[in-house]
Amino acid sequence: MADETSSLTVAKLKALCVINDLATSGKKAELVERLLEAGLGRKEVGLSEPESEPEVEEEVVLSLEDETTISMEDDVPTVEKEPQEAEQEDDDEDVLEAVLVADVVDDEPEEVFTPVESKRQDVKTLADMVKDPKVIAVIIVSLFLGAAGWWYINSSLEPFTAEPLRYGDSVQYTISGGLGNDPAIMASEGFLDFIFDYIETEDEVCRVFVDYDGRGTLSITDGENQQPPVPDNLEGAVRSQGAYGDGGWLAVEISNLYEFDKFNVGRNLYTPSVTGTEDVCKDAESGVYKPGEALLTTKRHVELNEEVTMSTELDFSATIENDRYQSYAKTFGVGGLLGSLDAVLPGVSLMLQPIELQDLFATDVIEEGASGERLGWRWRVVGQDTLGDDMAWKIAATHVDVERLCLGSATMEIWAEEDNPWASKQTVDVIISNDGSLQTDCSPFSEAFGDYLLPEGELELHHTFRATKLDRGSKVLDLGKSYDNRPRINQLALDEGLQEDWGSQEKLHPPDNSTMRQHTLEKAMQCFDYIGGSASGANAALDNDGYIWRGLDQRSGSTTQWNVSWVHPDDTSGWVLFELTGEPTSDNCTYLDKGSFEELASHNRESIPSVANMSTLEQRLSDTNRYPQLSGSEGVFDSSGAYHEGTRIGFLVAVPGDGANDLLGQLTSTSVGATTLDLSRTWEEGNWEHTFAVAIDATDGRVVGWTKLSQVV
Repeated sequence: MADETSSLTVAKLKALCVINDLATSGKKAELVERLLEAGLGRKEVGLSEPESEPEVEEEVVLSLEDETTISMEDDVPTVEKEPQEAEQEDDDEDVLEAVLVADVVDDEPEEVFTPVESKRQDVKTLADMVKDPKVIAVIIVSLFLGAAGWWYINSSLEPFTAEPLRYGDSVQYTISGGLGNDPAIMASEGFLDFIFDYIETEDEVCRVFVDYDGRGTLSITDGENQQPPVPDNLEGAVRSQGAYGDGGWLAVEISNLYEFDKFNVGRNLYTPSVTGTEDVCKDAESGVYKPGEALLTTKRHVELNEEVTMSTELDFSATIENDRYQSYAKTFGVGGLLGSLDAVLPGVSLMLQPIELQDLFATDVIEEGASGERLGWRWRVVGQDTLGDDMAWKIAATHVDVERLCLGSATMEIWAEEDNPWASKQTVDVIISNDGSLQTDCSPFSEAFGDYLLPEGELELHHTFRATKLDRGSKVLDLGKSYDNRPRINQLALDEGLQEDWGSQEKLHPPDNSTMRQHTLEKAMQCFDYIGGSASGANAALDNDGYIWRGLDQRSGSTTQWNVSWVHPDDTSGWVLFELTGEPTSDNCTYLDKGSFEELASHNRESIPSVANMSTLEQRLSDTNRYPQLSGSEGVFDSSGAYHEGTRIGFLVAVPGDGANDLLGQLTSTSVGATTLDLSRTWEEGNWEHTFAVAIDATDGRVVGWTKLSQVV
């Protein structure tokens, strides 16, 4: 007789395993046995108290007979049934046995008992029996019903909660891009930054569309041989660099490798309009793709204690026709494949790889009709669906904020299986635009908010992921755990005593005071005493409480070229280009050019934050103990800590209302503005041209990130 079955569902048994820090794999009987071995009582796991051993039931002898009374007692010896030595452990097999037995019993003719002598003369051999059409029909129907019962039992899904990730987990999957005639990616106008972060061009491109197919591998690093070593109880975690240059953080490393065998890129250029008033972007035409292939690797570090993303690394290489590209980017706290869009619309990055089920469902039970909302996504379990030869729960998800703010639509379909911590299959369909044309009944607030959040243009994503191989690790991630010697932000950030409140002091620009550059911003601004006649708009603004909100210097030998952007209290703004040689005099200050902006900057002294001077920030960035990646042959500083020849210095003061809201959204969520210092360098090596750039928050010394873009020229 089979063991008693627990009255608890598999989902509840697994929840007990999680609570008691036990593995959640295996069938129902295995879960019960594991919980009993851990010390839980029978009642706690859904079993009744032990009873006396029941008697062995009598053997039931089945026979298949035709209209003639048949007995095989003399031809086949009766074998007494022995007590079962191995009891059934799988409930499905018990039910299958019951189905098969029931099917045969229901089709038996009524048994007629006759003397043995009379039965012997009518007995048929087994071969004779199976030739009888009626017997054949009974056997076929029984087998068919039994097989159908087996299929139903094994394809009926039980509810479950998402499996937690483990160190060493990995899933391989296929990537299929595009939907019908729509490309996998289409980006236009302001959304082109998502493309040009990896591919550089000098053409006036207004739209890019990409089709791709390939494979991917998503994995959780099982950290080994960390230096300095990781505590024994946190084995699997990795050491991670923070935004302030410290390396004492412990994190979970999540890697994703995309291998695109097909990576075809097309584009549209701006063309003059019929009226000639402004350039227009024509609709995409077929047959304009350039074929290529690409490789993209991402690495994300999630800090153990706070469970927040500390950094994201992107490494991209592609060959498109005869053009070759390589790019690398590392951002701290923000960024990723969708840049700042994930900061504006949390959760949209979940569309870019097989979704981690616990991210979306947490500990909610995945079952028929279940629904919920998390990370901006509203989801509902549609029901069971076939996935190849298996069954899976099919789930529909919609991004609430994209829809609510009339920014377009973002939907996913997810197929979830119990033993896979990631989606077994996932389709993504996204159209994002801030013009409101993709939604009806948009409120004025939604339209205004969309204009504030998003750039002009559209972004589309259409692709499908399908898991092909899953490998599980052994140890559940250590998220939420604290650890010794964890860095403290208040000890890493710049001291407030180093900050200067230049906005409220009605000064003209952020403090510079560099000792690494000859022509500081303070010296450059003295040139306005000599070029004022050529820069009357700038002088008028600066004489009436205006200020400099953007500056770029480019040095060559003893000459520095400065391009400064100004804003007037009436929100008009413009720029002036001039150069300085030696000390500021009428002979050494030379006016070169000027221009104006349309709705790019707003005057807002009250929101300008206090900042450290550029000299302090330069010393911080050139410290190889903090940021070794910024020095050397591929950085902006050489081995002695000085600037490489050709390195450009820039700063940006972003306040609420600026046209630089995308950067502001990355740096702060308050009404206070932000100021960044950015350094960049371009150089050639063989037939490659490289550009490296880094940005740092001038308020507290936190590095936003750095990038390197390389292209064959």
